[in-house]
Amino acid sequence: MHLIIVEGPGRGQRFVLGNDPVRIGRDPTNDLIVDDTRASRHHAEVIPLGDDSWLLRDGGSRNGTLLNDEIVDRTILEPGDVIGIGDCRIAVHAVQEHLSTFSLKIDPESLQKRLRENAPPTQVKKSLQEALFEVGMLAQSDLPAEELVSQVVAVIGTGVHFEAWGWIRWDDETGPHAVGQRDNEMIDLEDLDPSRTLIDAARRRREGLISSQVGESFEASVCLRRKQAISALALPLAGRGENATVLYLERGFGTEPFQVEELNWVAAVTAQLAVDLQNTRLFEELRSAHEELLASREQLSRQEKMVAIGRLASGFAHDLNNPLASVIGFLQLAQREIDKEEQGSRTKDMLKRAHDAADFCRALCRNLLAFARTRPFHPGGEAPFCVSDAIERTLAICEARLRDAGLETVLEIEEGLHLSGDATALQQVIMNLILNSADAVRESGTGSKLTIRSKKNPDGGIELEVIDDGPGMDPEVAQRAFEPLYTTKDADRGSGLGLFVVQRIIDGAGGEIELTTSPGSGTTFRLRLPDSMARLGSEELDPLDVSSMWQGQSR
Repeated sequence: MHLIIVEGPGRGQRFVLGNDPVRIGRDPTNDLIVDDTRASRHHAEVIPLGDDSWLLRDGGSRNGTLLNDEIVDRTILEPGDVIGIGDCRIAVHAVQEHLSTFSLKIDPESLQKRLRENAPPTQVKKSLQEALFEVGMLAQSDLPAEELVSQVVAVIGTGVHFEAWGWIRWDDETGPHAVGQRDNEMIDLEDLDPSRTLIDAARRRREGLISSQVGESFEASVCLRRKQAISALALPLAGRGENATVLYLERGFGTEPFQVEELNWVAAVTAQLAVDLQNTRLFEELRSAHEELLASREQLSRQEKMVAIGRLASGFAHDLNNPLASVIGFLQLAQREIDKEEQGSRTKDMLKRAHDAADFCRALCRNLLAFARTRPFHPGGEAPFCVSDAIERTLAICEARLRDAGLETVLEIEEGLHLSGDATALQQVIMNLILNSADAVRESGTGSKLTIRSKKNPDGGIELEVIDDGPGMDPEVAQRAFEPLYTTKDADRGSGLGLFVVQRIIDGAGGEIELTTSPGSGTTFRLRLPDSMARLGSEELDPLDVSSMWQGQSR
């Protein structure tokens, strides 16, 4: 096994490990001298253990000894390991390896000469001109980076033989990762298992490198021999740091090792690829910035819609409140007169429903004003209310719309369910969901049943489902269902605010809402609500006192 300084002071120094310890450090008396200010005088030692194994031991150095970029005190050396002392990197090799280097700067005159000759070199099966033309055509396509590299490698394969390849990239957070191919099967970095010494050296030096035989006594490195490979080629393509990439090619036994001539040809072919990869990265960054800009514009559009909704809600609530207050007042007086005259129970029931509906509308006005003024939600502190009662009151208000749609209502409500907070908010949510189902069923002519289920959640709160067997929604419609001002209904049937208000109430109350639907399979809204719902912070809207006016007219 050999120790070779591959980077830093003393680059090229080589020491053959034998039966004696090898001392490493800054002092001239060491066997392997490291002329680095961060190296101690006697920094480390490599000790033979027998059976062709050696122990690396730190000698109490000031700055520590690294092995594969990790600080160690003592460890067994393996072929392919890299010892780090200051800026010096010492590679551990099982056998003597020859690294042929090639500068990435292509000589224009030499390249032009080859193009003019238009004849393939001895070791290359395709002319450089033809390969460059094919790569140039690929460069005009809009392929993702991985696909582009794969296609260019296919072009290289028509000129230079190899049995496995990989495109290796480094990320500052995740480290190296690769995509490649072996035996016509896609592989990752672990399956590729490249010569780490080779690719690291190619990356650091920014040079194309070959690991190949030297004379008749050649034995492949342990990494290559393990995979029955005889030679490997590594070529940096583009970038530094997180954008650094290396192209790795490998040949197996029974073939000739890679030659410098082949390295030159591959480097010339991939010179355009390096530019394309850089352009692809810049394009991806530009596209990402464009998408962020579109998202910002969409967010601004939503905010503008919210402002418009707020103004609409405020004006509507103020305009509706006064006549509604009068209606409530007159209903109260009518109730008193009916009580005096002892009218039939059916008339009283109808009047009570009208009064409940008017009260509910007044509560909606209150919430609309609070919404328009962007008041926050406050924790619910009111007394608990019965969930079943809130649902039944809402169904009574929506009775006419449900009857018009031909919907039969099925209630599956667990007994004893209570929530604290704003009962009106829950009623508003249920009413919007019910009317959404009723409108969908009426317009499509499909569906006959509306199911409302509610049960206690084991984790607290309740789960409530509103289910219809109507037409369902297309995926696009479902995706935009909660978007403000989005509606598929006619202008006189919907404003696009119902489901938006539902989601806002549920979110503000600290709950969750989930939509499940598909064309022809109905629609399910699943709500998860906490035990204590939040409520909108808003002023009370008191009805007008019309009793004196009514009494005055009576007189």
